[in-house]
Amino acid sequence: MQKIVTKSNVRYYKNLWPMVICSLASFFYFYDYFVQVAPSIMTHQLMASFSIDAAGLGILSAGFFYSYTLMQIPAGMLLDRFGARKLLTFAVFISACGIIWFSTTYNFTAAILSRSVVGFGSAFSFVSALFLLSRWFKHRYFALLAGLVQFFGCVGAIFGLGPLAVVVNHSGWRHALMYMGIFTLILGIIFWLVIRDGQSLHIEGDPAPASILQRIKSLLTRSQVWWVIICGFISWMPVAAVGGLWGVPYLMKTYGLTNTTAGNICSLFWLGLGIGSPIIGWLSDRILSRQKPLVFCFSCALLASILLIQAVNLTLWITGLALFMLGLSSSVQSLSFALLKDITPAKQFGTVSGINNMSAIFGGAVSQIAIGFILTSLWSGKIVNHVPVYSIDEYRLSLLLLPCAALIGILISRLKIRETRCRHCEELCSEAIQEC
Repeated sequence: MQKIVTKSNVRYYKNLWPMVICSLASFFYFYDYFVQVAPSIMTHQLMASFSIDAAGLGILSAGFFYSYTLMQIPAGMLLDRFGARKLLTFAVFISACGIIWFSTTYNFTAAILSRSVVGFGSAFSFVSALFLLSRWFKHRYFALLAGLVQFFGCVGAIFGLGPLAVVVNHSGWRHALMYMGIFTLILGIIFWLVIRDGQSLHIEGDPAPASILQRIKSLLTRSQVWWVIICGFISWMPVAAVGGLWGVPYLMKTYGLTNTTAGNICSLFWLGLGIGSPIIGWLSDRILSRQKPLVFCFSCALLASILLIQAVNLTLWITGLALFMLGLSSSVQSLSFALLKDITPAKQFGTVSGINNMSAIFGGAVSQIAIGFILTSLWSGKIVNHVPVYSIDEYRLSLLLLPCAALIGILISRLKIRETRCRHCEELCSEAIQEC
């Protein structure tokens, strides 16, 4: 029997296709987080395999962020010019090669380089998802959808902790990463077949390639762009420091937990970040304010980080609540993209989102390395099974970095960020012209 094609069916598939494309792009962000947090449940294995201390582990884990950070501005500009389909497919294949290399190397320098290759590919994940959202959906949905993309990432981080710890304990960290690399190669093929860029990339009046530096300069000469970028930098410090690396060993030391149990508890951080990201975007749109949610989130970060430092004096469930609250507060990073979308022209959004993401990831790299060096400088010299062992007090002193950063975030949000009322600058200019 011949299937009847109706206008409602066509409309249904037309509306479904953008969701499929953006969901697939968001899945790469899921993968991005999975790779970011993986070293946190392999800390002892990695230190033993490469004969390194906490400072070395911080440098190794942050290897992901070196190229990731440097590629954010180029990634944003390339997306503005060439679109997401080709770049995402290329990025996925590059990441797969990096993971396979990392799983097979026994050299510390090669391990850092392979993590950097993975970071190079992953650099396109978040900005590409935002790019596709901006082309397939209307502006009024952007803050909520950006939060949902962040939720995808947090689910990836949750899978990269407890569940991955089970696989690592069963098969070893090298085999676990090899399986991941093979899966990523298959994912690249799917991306090429499914991803589409949406509306035409060639906008009349677009700047020529020679004006790229001018475009960056025009963005960075705006003080509001700078303040938002600094907020993004601060917001991501606990994500990389606690959720990405040091949270699991800190819980293991404080409560005497296994890496699997500590990973499951640390998943509360990512659960808070995942739940908070779409909610904070929805709330911001609902109350027509960007500034108030910023102040609220940084205030929560200050309280939660203080509680986390006091974990040795608290029950495990209170520490879990503090982790959840700290993750919830870090959801302000997705709101920073919505704020930048409010204050920058549409044709520059890929570039400015790349700059903002670069700032956030750089903040994460700084926090991981800083805590690693603080731990090493405070280290008593104790070694067990060729692995350096750090005391609870050494961990607590190193984590003081987090409340200090949160306090700075509160001050900037309250005193420097201007309220946009969730209105886009081009929309406001159009209204002003009509009134004239």
